[in-house]
Amino acid sequence: MTDPPPRLTPNTRMFSQPIHGVRSRPTIATIIFAAWVIPSMVSPSHTTRADEPVKIDAKMCASSSEVWLVNSRCAPSCGDLDAGFSQIRYWRLDESSSCGKWQPSDAVAFQIAGRPGVPTTVLLHGNLTDDDWAVQHGNEIYASMKRQSCGGAFRLVVWSWPADRIARRPRADVQLKVCRTDAEAYYLARLLPNLPRGTPVCLIGYSLGARAVGGALQLLSGGSMSGRSLAPEVLAAWRNGPSRPIRAMLLAAAMNFDWLEPSCPEGLAPLAVERILVTQNCSDKVLKWYSHLYGRNGPEAMGFVGPSGSADGKLEVVNVACEVGRKHDFNLYQGSAAVSQRLGWYTFLCDSPAGK
Repeated sequence: MTDPPPRLTPNTRMFSQPIHGVRSRPTIATIIFAAWVIPSMVSPSHTTRADEPVKIDAKMCASSSEVWLVNSRCAPSCGDLDAGFSQIRYWRLDESSSCGKWQPSDAVAFQIAGRPGVPTTVLLHGNLTDDDWAVQHGNEIYASMKRQSCGGAFRLVVWSWPADRIARRPRADVQLKVCRTDAEAYYLARLLPNLPRGTPVCLIGYSLGARAVGGALQLLSGGSMSGRSLAPEVLAAWRNGPSRPIRAMLLAAAMNFDWLEPSCPEGLAPLAVERILVTQNCSDKVLKWYSHLYGRNGPEAMGFVGPSGSADGKLEVVNVACEVGRKHDFNLYQGSAAVSQRLGWYTFLCDSPAGK
């Protein structure tokens, strides 16, 4: 018997009720170093019965949109990742009743449900984020996309990866999650070729989730991550036939600032995309500590100092320091004017960014 998935709530600014278990208040050490993807610096607590019905306000969902939850938390982070790919779980939001519910699904149904020409957006959260908060982040993006879609069809995929605390020490925990994002990059790169040919794709990664997005693009461009590369048949499935245009948004990216440069080992990622948005915030007090992840004087975070180059003109860098400030908060980043005004274009919902 599988556990019910978290709910997608209609309250896009109020997430005071995580669904399963109790969320504890983060420690000072966590805030200073490891919580670069914590949804908010103080998380409220709430408990819910495991069999509590999962309800959604139907007004948040339009018949032209789809919402999926892809959960890789049971998939391995090492060993045979191709076998681990089959352990990824799928849930689809059922809107047939007045209150939508998550319904268990599978990879075949996910692939069949895709419609050529209908854009698909995949959202990857950051560290210290459980299933409920992953969906809360998805709720924020979903509401913004609805406002900009003008009734147009789209599909949102909330990618939930194992970002709960593993190690007691914050630094060690983040180091483990960095390794895990390499596996997530592989799983994401395996999934995308299953989308219908001609499907526009937007990948949104927040903090460590941005690292997974960059890794997936690297793999789809024929490169490798942590010694892994896609099988020839997977690459052929991605490259053959009508292309799937890709745009990416890297919010508060917890990845090396030079990662997208052609001279770097991970520099192939820009080859897979039309355009990449990168937020820069030199005031972010969490990304500030990225250079100390493996000792002193390490590489700075891309989300802190910005990328080192332009990736042949494919990068768009927006400075959100004045609006976001020192907090490392997903809602502040995705709600900033520079990001929200561009969301519609990067998700293929409108022809140009708002206000342009």
